[in-house]
Amino acid sequence: MRISTSLMIQNSLNSMLDQQLSLSQVQLQISTGRRIISPSDDPYGSSRSLNLDEGIAINTQYSVNGNFADIRLATTEAALDGLTNAVQRVREQMVYANNDALNSESRKAIREEIIQLRDQILALSNTTDSNGEYLFSGYQGNKKPFSPDGTGNFLYAGDDGQRYLRIGSQTEVAVSDSGKEVFMDIMNGNGTFRTSQDPANTGAGVIGPGSVTGVYLPYNYQIKFLPPASGLVTDPQEYYVVNTDTLEVLAAGSGTAASGSGGVYATEAAFLAAVGGGLDTGVPYESGAAIQGLNLDGMLVEMIGQPDGGTIAATPQDVFNIAPSEHQDLFATVQNFVDALASPQETEADNAHFHNAMNRALIDIEQNMSRILEIRARIGGRMNTVQRQQDINETFNLEMKKNRSDIQDLDYAEAITNLNLQLQSLQAAQNTYSKIQSLSLFNFL
Repeated sequence: MRISTSLMIQNSLNSMLDQQLSLSQVQLQISTGRRIISPSDDPYGSSRSLNLDEGIAINTQYSVNGNFADIRLATTEAALDGLTNAVQRVREQMVYANNDALNSESRKAIREEIIQLRDQILALSNTTDSNGEYLFSGYQGNKKPFSPDGTGNFLYAGDDGQRYLRIGSQTEVAVSDSGKEVFMDIMNGNGTFRTSQDPANTGAGVIGPGSVTGVYLPYNYQIKFLPPASGLVTDPQEYYVVNTDTLEVLAAGSGTAASGSGGVYATEAAFLAAVGGGLDTGVPYESGAAIQGLNLDGMLVEMIGQPDGGTIAATPQDVFNIAPSEHQDLFATVQNFVDALASPQETEADNAHFHNAMNRALIDIEQNMSRILEIRARIGGRMNTVQRQQDINETFNLEMKKNRSDIQDLDYAEAITNLNLQLQSLQAAQNTYSKIQSLSLFNFL
């Protein structure tokens, strides 16, 4: 093989260029701090780094979502805290107003405060988050959820949707509660049934909210009062209990029906005919005692005061109603209190109407308070979930960044050693080239 001078020079140049390329690669690694400059440097490591970059980006977004969820839930909690204070104040004023020692001027002052509290509750129900979206409008974040209709009622413009936000690969958290659940869909009365007096009552009887004592049967009932069968005004008034859905009389002077076996009388008309003929009587009324017959259908109801039984034996006078609980919004409960404070309180009958209204308002506001506390407890649980997930996300991010660093970050000690070796190799190549370049046969002639 023939080796020419040009070939030797070209080989030397190629060797120096290779050494310079390797040296530049090491210098670039040192300047960037990364071992992998291009995918060809380490295809497997580069692929793993890309996967870790994607995981870090997704996890970072989860952390951003978690921060937003925490802020929104904290805003909701603050609104509900204000709502709790306002509703608690309304309840305190209900208890205070339900006092015969107060005069109309005192109750008027209470009424003015309750109107202000109602407006405050309305403002809290329309609270917005940092983005200007309403907290309690469900999916309709841009719609103002509550507004008065001008007749004392309040309309809900949102829906019953609940927004969720993903804060982890397997974790979602609710970041809203619809106004329908918080303010609207609340059962009145004791949550199972509600009691009330007939607006036409003329006596001083006051019915309590009652409670469930057994298997409750969701019918409509009435407690109706009659004059004493003896005709003596000194004897107690009498009453009977009728199921207005089945028309059966559950309690009468002859006794109470056995549970599930039908009433004492199949119809109210049959019972009143027996009373008119002197064949039966009502149950003697005792203030503070449980109303007989209702226990058979799972209810315990007590009454105080003196209802009016009228004067005609077979014609009931005062009537008290028991019906299954229905949905009643917080605004209606507060408005009922406002209306009760404006009602006349001049006679014993007026006072009885007022106290019956107060009993209903108090038990209704208790239901509202229970709902608010229930929602706040849920929010507290969600905030704890967000905090725990944020800690998990932070730990994941640190681990993934460490793994990525192990794959692509440069070992400076090793790189500097390589740099020195490359410099020495380049210098050796340059020296070799210099010596080869000076070689010539003419030097030996």
